Amino acid sequence: MTRTIKRVGIKTQLFKPKPKQKLIFELIKNNEANGYYRKGNFSTEIIWDGKSYMFPSKGKYRSYTKGLFLFGMVRKDAKNFLKSGRKLRVPKKFPTNEYNDKFTDFDAKITGTDLNHAYWRIAYNLGIISNRTYISGLDDEFKTVRLSALSTLGKGKDYHVIKNGVFTNEVVKIGFNEDMDKLYRAIRQTCFKYMNQIMKILGNEFVAYKTDCVYYVDSKENRKIVRDFFNEKEMNYKQLPSIKKGSTRVEPLNENQ
Repeated sequence: MTRTIKRVGIKTQLFKPKPKQKLIFELIKNNEANGYYRKGNFSTEIIWDGKSYMFPSKGKYRSYTKGLFLFGMVRKDAKNFLKSGRKLRVPKKFPTNEYNDKFTDFDAKITGTDLNHAYWRIAYNLGIISNRTYISGLDDEFKTVRLSALSTLGKGKDYHVIKNGVFTNEVVKIGFNEDMDKLYRAIRQTCFKYMNQIMKILGNEFVAYKTDCVYYVDSKENRKIVRDFFNEKEMNYKQLPSIKKGSTRVEPLNENQ
């Protein structure tokens, strides 16, 4: 069973390029030190001697370090949201991806509507992050940091224990906060709720949705239905080119559609 540790004393958080990771490993081993280690999707983290060392994944170092300010802004906004006493309901769980197995019209032209920075926009619409934070994180360069800043809200992380310089298989969970975690679940499930709703509205002409992008039979009526739905939800989006199902031929968009 995984032990839970609410807090670990961290005085400093340092972001280092990937090559420095091996050096830290060697120092811990040579000093027979204790600490914690985890490898995530966006970075590897080592907690040792009151410091958290973050090593962003290859190719993400510059944008990650440049966007570090977003972590503090998101946490501050989320804490203020909780302090305000505003009620936030987490929608019921919907699938991340959904396909229409009954759709067999292989001659149909298919288009898609892709939500722009979906989780970030939903966090703003729900009031979890402020307008200042929202605007500050819109740069495409910060996509990875935006997702990381939201997904780590109260989530807690599983770390392997480093004992006397040895990396063990023992796992502990550090930093879980149920109220903060609920905020991220609300953001994520709201996105899937929207996808599920538009799926039902499109009916037989729905093809699939994948996280924050919905695919459907291309027609002026369907484009308007989807556009009106997301406008009502105050979501930003882009229209994808039309493609004939079962082919790779892509037709240019008519900007007036």
